[in-house]
Amino acid sequence: MCWRIFKFAVMEETSLPDQLQFKLYSLLVSKEILLYFEITKVKEHTSDVTIELTEKPELIPEKLKGKEAVLNGYLHELELQTYPIQGKSCHLKLIRRRWKEKGTDGKQSYWNEYDFAAEGTKATKAFGAFLKEYYP
Repeated sequence: MCWRIFKFAVMEETSLPDQLQFKLYSLLVSKEILLYFEITKVKEHTSDVTIELTEKPELIPEKLKGKEAVLNGYLHELELQTYPIQGKSCHLKLIRRRWKEKGTDGKQSYWNEYDFAAEGTKATKAFGAFLKEYYP
């Protein structure tokens, strides 16, 4: 029964306006990542699923604390592989924000650094540990 609900909630591509879809997909993303990112889009293809997550807008870098910060675009996306879903590979695409101090030319940008990848891989820490355990 749970599978039917999940299969019903999965669409070809969605912006996730539906709370049910958000909840289902958030179960596939580590809580550590969800502290800093929110799911903004999901793309399901024949062989894989990509969950796009954008950094929460209130997470202004420490160097800009106490100053007036404005969004200065986005950094290159970071893509991590995580546990497969129903035989499909699953990738998390993390989109980090780039900030600048208001009133400056924007040549100096600031951003947050995160450590979600297993060392030497492009996999989440949990998935990397799982692979290391079963494929030493």
